[in-house]
Amino acid sequence: MDGYLNPIDGTGYTDGQHVDIAMFEYAEDITVGKKAKVGDVGYIGTVSQIYDNVNGHEEQVYVLTNSGTNREAVPYSASDAERAQVQDVTVMMQGSQTKTHTPKLLHDTVTDWLPTDFVTASHRLGPAGAVEYATPFVYRHSKNMITQKSREELDKADRDVSNNIGNVVGIFNKDAGQAVKQSLNSLNKNPFNELRKNVISNVTGVYGGTLTTGIAAPNIMVAASYLKKTQEFPPAQFKDAAKHLKETIRKYPNAKIDLYGHSLGSMDIQYALSTLTEEEMRHIGTVHIYNGPNIYPLLTKEQQERLDSAKYKIFNHIDHKDIVSLGYSLSGSENAAGIVRHIATVEKEIGDQHMMEGYIYDKNKNFVLMDGTGKTTIKDTIKANMIPYQNMKKYLSKGGFSSNEKIYLDSVQAQATVQNLVNVTKLGYDTLQQARDQVVSEAEKLAEQLGKVPQGFSLSPDEVTAAYQAGGADYQSLVGSLQEHFYIRLSKFQMLLTIFEVLQGQIEAGIELLLAKDQTLAGDFEQWNQINQ
Repeated sequence: MDGYLNPIDGTGYTDGQHVDIAMFEYAEDITVGKKAKVGDVGYIGTVSQIYDNVNGHEEQVYVLTNSGTNREAVPYSASDAERAQVQDVTVMMQGSQTKTHTPKLLHDTVTDWLPTDFVTASHRLGPAGAVEYATPFVYRHSKNMITQKSREELDKADRDVSNNIGNVVGIFNKDAGQAVKQSLNSLNKNPFNELRKNVISNVTGVYGGTLTTGIAAPNIMVAASYLKKTQEFPPAQFKDAAKHLKETIRKYPNAKIDLYGHSLGSMDIQYALSTLTEEEMRHIGTVHIYNGPNIYPLLTKEQQERLDSAKYKIFNHIDHKDIVSLGYSLSGSENAAGIVRHIATVEKEIGDQHMMEGYIYDKNKNFVLMDGTGKTTIKDTIKANMIPYQNMKKYLSKGGFSSNEKIYLDSVQAQATVQNLVNVTKLGYDTLQQARDQVVSEAEKLAEQLGKVPQGFSLSPDEVTAAYQAGGADYQSLVGSLQEHFYIRLSKFQMLLTIFEVLQGQIEAGIELLLAKDQTLAGDFEQWNQINQ
């Protein structure tokens, strides 16, 4: 939308458009040179580099360059001068694969889920936690998945799945595979197994046996408990994702890099960002991640601090009805990567839930947040927007502050403060508009009844209307008064917004005037702005 500014992340995209961009990573025909055009967003870049299973760890990372009017790919093989001209790069990290109908997809699925997703889940939740966490989701899913298969068929399928899960784990560790096989088979007498048997349907062939499709296969969750004994955190895919992001930053030294990731891609991005140096982090623009587990508590203190330094850049979107979005508090952004946005959702099938189809949007295609979390998100965003100022204050404090440094810090603080005021006022205005539209619409429906004759009455419509008016109920009292009330309140918000925007302009103009008079100061500002970006 022309002129649109998202009040949360400051970009020109709505929340819905960000989701559409993120979903491009699942397109089946992604090749180098492909021009990415997404819904009503339009062109976002050209695929210039693809990382696909570079070291056997099944990551899929796509690098898109946007060179303005020239929409040709600028690959790594381009000259240094050509890559230096690229100002806008988008990096997408794909979520876990679930398809198994080709050998490659089968390997993708097994590698994504077993040594990566469920190893991480077992570390995050503990050996038994993965199973305990999954149980309610499995139960909900199973209600819609029960088939006409006989008990005998389910028993046989259960044994086959258990054995084959053990075989798959055995690829990574023979002893662990045998232990998983024995343990899964021993669950036949466990009450949890009764629930599990109700879910085993829609199976697909894996190594001559069967593997339950769908995200919430509880036997895989059980396997994750045993994988923790032989697999370490972080998984190899996380390390590869970090290397790829670092290389992208090196290849495009003058580019702002925006990141999108879903599910496993969210974890890849969280980990990759935590490994960046302070200088590398300055190249990161905005980060939008969706329905991924919270790996922040598994990171080192240093890695957590690096993520915290860029908290204002990372927007972490969570659906609490989704089985994969685990490890977050019900509100706030503490002990997590970035600003956590707790999205209000409707209940869907487990796979659709995970693929972001349960998200609720307002009329402007922005997220409706869970009750009580909207204010928290705004507060988190305001605090995070001050982090660049705090970082620069720390950077410049070495040896005390010069007069120019003090002027610069004052200007950064003033600009951040007034921008927060503008954003909060815009958001308040939009929220009030939505409330006005809803309430007035309901009042108009009620007003329509004023001219209708109640059943059993012999009055004419005009007489009914006159009777309502005599009782103080007419269009003006029901609708007009509400419109006037909201008009007054909206006018106040608009006046505040105008005041803050004028103030913002005055601050910027004052800084420009100051810099025009002092070339030394102007040079210092330019240098520090580059550092602070």
